[in-house]
Amino acid sequence: MQNKGIENLSHLNFNSGNELRAVEMLDNEISNNSPPQQKAWMISLCFKCPVIGTCLNLEEQKKVLKKTGYCTKNLSAFKIHQILVESLENENVISTRIDTYLNKKFHREISEYLHLEESAFLKEWRSHFDKGFIEGFLWVAATRTDLSTSTMCSIFGDIHMQMHLNSEQNRKDRHLLTYQQEENRKLTQRLKEVNQINRRIKKEKERIEKELVDLKRINLSLGKEKNHLESEFSNWRKEKALQALEAENCQLKEKIGKLSEVIKDYQQNLKLLENQNNKLLSKFDSQKEIKGNLRKKSENVIKCCHNLNQYDGKDPSLELSNKHILIVGGITKLEVFYRKLIEEKGGIFEYHDGYMNGGSNGLENKIRRADVVLCPVNCNSHNACSMVKRLSKKYEKPVNMLANSSLSSISQALFEYQKSVII
Repeated sequence: MQNKGIENLSHLNFNSGNELRAVEMLDNEISNNSPPQQKAWMISLCFKCPVIGTCLNLEEQKKVLKKTGYCTKNLSAFKIHQILVESLENENVISTRIDTYLNKKFHREISEYLHLEESAFLKEWRSHFDKGFIEGFLWVAATRTDLSTSTMCSIFGDIHMQMHLNSEQNRKDRHLLTYQQEENRKLTQRLKEVNQINRRIKKEKERIEKELVDLKRINLSLGKEKNHLESEFSNWRKEKALQALEAENCQLKEKIGKLSEVIKDYQQNLKLLENQNNKLLSKFDSQKEIKGNLRKKSENVIKCCHNLNQYDGKDPSLELSNKHILIVGGITKLEVFYRKLIEEKGGIFEYHDGYMNGGSNGLENKIRRADVVLCPVNCNSHNACSMVKRLSKKYEKPVNMLANSSLSSISQALFEYQKSVII
């Protein structure tokens, strides 16, 4: 199959507005006698690619091709997508299979929204689009024959721009995933090293315990031998061999003494190895805790990055007039964004990370200079929050305890402060 689907889509120049003219072609495709829902190969050219990419995930795309005799084992995701889009040029086995599959998958949406009045349909589209539930709605919109050009342009515009936004978010998620994978690799390597040390210690412990058992057995054997010798000594005394037996007994006592020292040394070594093992286990628990903290911190960064995507910092009504704005806590990696927001609005930026290990003098000096204090509680310790409240009250500085550290929350707090100053 040739790349006809790609060639047909290539005429859409998304920088010149041709995508809107492509949607306007819908008026020529719809007649007064058309059925309320058209087939998949009859939908507008500009909707074919979004329908395949949005309404069918990769596994479903493979499933459709397999049902029509395609082997998808060596096909890339793009090639699979290309084949399905090209199949919608006309009625064929693949396009018929797509039409049947999507009608079955979205039968509830079809029955509920296919005959819905246009303005109500567009309102429902907006609601579902904002929530991210657009697959079924997109299929209904693409196959309806009674929607106006303006409505179809609006739906196409939403889908087109969402593709760009998703691409940007996907790049950020991949960067963060790469970082987390590298951190996980390091922790995994460290865990492997600790496990190897533990295995060596365990083997050494088992060897020492085995030697200890052997020494105890030898000691028991020597004790028996001693008793036997004492018995013989008693008999030999009668035979006037006492002097020889006493010499031999001294030798045995010396041998027992040496063996006792050896046992004592082994016991001390065993105790040292056990202490070393406990220290390594403690260090391993600490590494697990660090890993958990890194994961929590990554989740906070993802959440704040999401909030950054929702706020562009453009609030023409906000004017700080060289006021000293102090932010205590928040995410330290976002300090540059806090500074940019405040300084672009004419404010003087002050920042304290909320850590109180070095005492409160630094925080107190910053609060004394500040005109207003902002303190996000979700990225601060209880001690830091309490200190901010106490020092702000001491120097009679307005303080705002924020629920989160996003730029939108910072901007809203500054706007409310500006209104209170004007009043």
